[in-house]
Amino acid sequence: MAAAVVASCVGIMGLGSWRRQLKGNAEYLLAKNLLTAVYELREAISNARHPYLELAGEADLPKEKLSELSWREKHWFALGEAYQKRWAPVAAAKAKIDANLLEAEVVWGQQIRSKATPLDELIGELYYATKDHLEAKNPNLRVNNEELRAAQTRRKIMYSRSDPEKDEYRKRLGDVIADIEDELKPHIVQHHR
Repeated sequence: MAAAVVASCVGIMGLGSWRRQLKGNAEYLLAKNLLTAVYELREAISNARHPYLELAGEADLPKEKLSELSWREKHWFALGEAYQKRWAPVAAAKAKIDANLLEAEVVWGQQIRSKATPLDELIGELYYATKDHLEAKNPNLRVNNEELRAAQTRRKIMYSRSDPEKDEYRKRLGDVIADIEDELKPHIVQHHR
């Protein structure tokens, strides 16, 4: 009888230990996946902001449409396609973050989502700077002096600078990522083997 009671106690303690380990493994994987997605976003944004932009040549338009366009219009369409290619990895990384954030919010609550909200603002800033830049380059539109001044501000967002200390956008992105790291790394370190 005593052996059965001891075996039951050991079994219950083992079950509790197993549950804690399972929970820890789930939190570790969630934190690791979310932080990996944040780093992927950082790299995608870095690539999207690279100052050198290579155009593939002519825009991917039907031949009859291409024949109707001037050289400047063809160049503008090709420029738009080049920026779309740069933007695709940013959108993919953001989608991955959003999927992981849903699960993280269930596990850790609303605070993790609030840490990631500034990423949305920075991505939006980059997106609209790029969009406005493309609109200003449209050969069929006239650009006024105010738009020319705005172009300088857009370039500071759109293109990374060789000196990180002078790159405000990169610093702000780094601060947001550091804040997310501070929230997630304890979950990784605590359960990392």
